[in-house]
Amino acid sequence: MIAGAGGGGTLYVVATPIGNLEDVCARALRVLGEVALIAAEDTRVTAKLLARYGVRTPCRSFREQNAAAAVPALVERLAAGDDIALVCDAGTPGISDPGVALVEAAAAAGFTVSPIPGPSALAAAMSVAALPGDGVRFVGFLPRGGKGRRERLAELAADRSCSILYESPVRLAATLRDLAAACGARGAVVMRELTKIHEEIARGTLPELAAKFAGGTRGEIAIAVAGAPRMPPAEIDDDALRSEVAEHLAAGMSARDAASAAAVALGVPRKRAYAMALAESGRR
Repeated sequence: MIAGAGGGGTLYVVATPIGNLEDVCARALRVLGEVALIAAEDTRVTAKLLARYGVRTPCRSFREQNAAAAVPALVERLAAGDDIALVCDAGTPGISDPGVALVEAAAAAGFTVSPIPGPSALAAAMSVAALPGDGVRFVGFLPRGGKGRRERLAELAADRSCSILYESPVRLAATLRDLAAACGARGAVVMRELTKIHEEIARGTLPELAAKFAGGTRGEIAIAVAGAPRMPPAEIDDDALRSEVAEHLAAGMSARDAASAAAVALGVPRKRAYAMALAESGRR
């Protein structure tokens, strides 16, 4: 093992299988076997993986409910020179789990934090979603209700990126109904139990999927929602084009480059965008 740059131990952030135990990588198993301690979101879940591969490293619980006490204790172990592996129940720590608090504390204390990449529900969902969008946005879990949920849904509806969400089986039906209300008949994919025996990938529009899962389901779930469609060029008014051009000019672009960027972003003819860029440049 490599000790932290400022002395002490190293915190290894180790990705573990999201379902199929065969997905663990060789480096992860080596690290899990060599560290002094494994900080696990649920020691019972991690114990199954360790038993499968004959890893006997001791584990201690590290979850949201005990993070306030566990973080200082784990940082003390790092200070004493112990290497620690951080794992969550499934996938890569730090994505919708309490791992961020330990990584932040270890880094702030000057210890080396090293990723051991591998399985991720986010990456797995992205790889099979095949939905249109300008890039990918990770939403995680939506707020359960109130203004925060309404605002997040409105942001998602306007975003041209393909959005990836996580959801629990008991809230899936309600979330699909809310997504359909916010986004309309947009394409989506519900991915359930990825890499497991009962893996299911259901494709359709949001209203279709809301109807399909109205009665609920089981398992770990990810949802992909297609990005907001671009407006037809004819529907892009001058105010929208002016705003887009002005943003690029403010970033230091020339009128020519700002026009090109705006034309690509809004799907309007470059000639029209360039005329607007020249007009806006003349006002500056």
